[in-house]
Amino acid sequence: MKLVMSRRESTDRIRVLRIAHASLTPALRERERALAAECPDIDLQVVTTKQWHEAGVDVKVTGDDLFPVIPARSLLYRHIQLFAYNPLPLITALRNHRPHLIDLNHEPYSVACAEVLALRDWFAPQTPIIMQVAQNIMRSYPAPFNWLQKRALREVSAAYVCSESTKHVLREKGFVNPITLIPFGVNTQAFTEKANDSPRANVLTIGFVGRMLPGKGLSILAEALAQIADAEWKLLLVGDGPERGRLAAALAKNNLLARAEFAGAVPYDHVAGFYRRMDFLVMPTRTTRTIREQFGRVLVEAMASGVPVIGTTCGAIPEVIGDAGLIVPENNADALANALRRMLSDAALRQRSAQLGRTRVEEYYAWDIVARKTYQLFKQVLSGHVAPMVTRRAEVAA
Repeated sequence: MKLVMSRRESTDRIRVLRIAHASLTPALRERERALAAECPDIDLQVVTTKQWHEAGVDVKVTGDDLFPVIPARSLLYRHIQLFAYNPLPLITALRNHRPHLIDLNHEPYSVACAEVLALRDWFAPQTPIIMQVAQNIMRSYPAPFNWLQKRALREVSAAYVCSESTKHVLREKGFVNPITLIPFGVNTQAFTEKANDSPRANVLTIGFVGRMLPGKGLSILAEALAQIADAEWKLLLVGDGPERGRLAAALAKNNLLARAEFAGAVPYDHVAGFYRRMDFLVMPTRTTRTIREQFGRVLVEAMASGVPVIGTTCGAIPEVIGDAGLIVPENNADALANALRRMLSDAALRQRSAQLGRTRVEEYYAWDIVARKTYQLFKQVLSGHVAPMVTRRAEVAA
């Protein structure tokens, strides 16, 4: 059932300007597409980059059939926290769309966040900004980034986060306005269970999907796999990164490399097919100075696909999995090996985990559920429960 918001003082729809660097294709902007589809009272426009290196793949922007997409060239850097947008498309969107609300997908210390705040002050004074953040490691920043963050925390009207740990960090930084937990979602039509008549392999496939970075726990996975070398299994790895060579070397050292298939980095709209080849997924992430799992999108993709999951205690992983899979202590190869062996040997456990995972996705992580939560936050801000922040330009004018 679609949500309909009562009209404000005018007959206009609620004009929302979404600014998100990686919302380049329909597959990568399903959050926005769900909002437009579920909430017909929202008049949405999206500003994104012309091109971005997403999950190891260079992606170029394409249009959308549900709302205008405005591409802006990225300036200075391609690093998510250091780059800036070409301001002209942003200025055009602010002038022409005249948003009632700006939905910003950038961290408070980022250059892009500071840029949007400045342009808002000049071209859409007093328009409230809602900030989507994911950082769940408390850090201190040198000038000017600490100044940028303080300003953002002072002027942003509300925030939404993907996990409780992110909410805790944002509060610790000093953000006092409302924070709502709105997770990442999953397309439950694209990521769906295998057909009952799908052929089953005699040897089960253990899957991994993600960037191959030091904090992703691939060395722990290799050690655990060596402990279950006596069992029959195959390994399917989707993704790429600097740890790929070390993982391959560790597998080769234990005569396991022939069991592994390295698919490399693939476009996001091709990922769903790989889950259908897996019998269960493992996410062995461990906490490092720079990595603490913020959400674990591949977990909900796997659960939506009817694939049982094994995760560690790192970051938001237990929060996302709930009771739908196995959770082991991070950095513990013995515990991971035991969990892998359990999944390999217990068909009933795999079936139960698959069913619980799909149910959990449908209740919490389907995009229509995410869209309704986002819509409720928009209503809260626009109804005056959160007063729009007074901009510096408005203060000067007063």
